[in-house]
Amino acid sequence: MKKTNTIAIVFDDHLLFADSFSALVELLELFSAVHALTDKKELTHFLIKHPKVQIYLFLDYYLENGNSLTLINEVKRLNRQLIIIVMSSTISPAAITNILDYKPQGFISKSSGFDTILQCLTTIANGNQYICPVISEIVEHTHHMSKMALTPRELEILQYFAQGLSIAHTAEKAHLSKHTIVAHRRKMMSKVNVTSITELLLYARKNELI
Repeated sequence: MKKTNTIAIVFDDHLLFADSFSALVELLELFSAVHALTDKKELTHFLIKHPKVQIYLFLDYYLENGNSLTLINEVKRLNRQLIIIVMSSTISPAAITNILDYKPQGFISKSSGFDTILQCLTTIANGNQYICPVISEIVEHTHHMSKMALTPRELEILQYFAQGLSIAHTAEKAHLSKHTIVAHRRKMMSKVNVTSITELLLYARKNELI
């Protein structure tokens, strides 16, 4: 992979990691610019200003108020050429299932070094998805598990529940009716085979979905 006019963005709400990982990406000398961003508004503003520029987005899975999965669809709409590489150290099969369901071009560990990042970018440049070895091994072991992936909307609603919002407040935040929120809650509980919102939130936290 040779240096191009593409831009790299490292998005993590912890500035220290964003800066250090950006420095590592800069060492590759493959991008015309590398930016470390920590704020969602700053990220969306940057993408709106550069709708036709090819951007590699290194996106942290864990964010302050949940995870970044609901953000993926938002940023894809802002830049159709966006290449998303999720960064996480999760070993939760449920979390990995949900991440892969969003079809990122890459999935690497936050502790990845120079060689792994280079291999990831080379694989993506050749038109293939890259999953780091640790994650690949977990995927192999859970290949026969029944799929329980939650939709982007369900994850968004789940995060509101985790914040302690009522059905009425959740409906207002999500711009949905209270009836629809109740239906989503019922469907999520059925997917993970629990009978209460408390059990649903326990499952979500245990499996690193919120």
